[in-house]
Amino acid sequence: MSDIQTLREHLDRMTQELNQIKKIVIGLEDRDKEKAERAWNDLMIASKEISRRWKGFSAINEIRNQREKKW
Repeated sequence: MSDIQTLREHLDRMTQELNQIKKIVIGLEDRDKEKAERAWNDLMIASKEISRRWKGFSAINEIRNQREKKW
């Protein structure tokens, strides 16, 4: 077998491996994107629930009191 033939076979194997790696990475990206979107949606739901249950000062009043050092 010639050196060129051996090199071609090696390059073919490397190309196949790179294609497999690319498929894995694309799958991970999609999964991470879905996970981040789910986390954001959960945060928005929790934020609405916290706001609904909140009985203290509004955020604006809280910040104003902190700036004026009214503790």
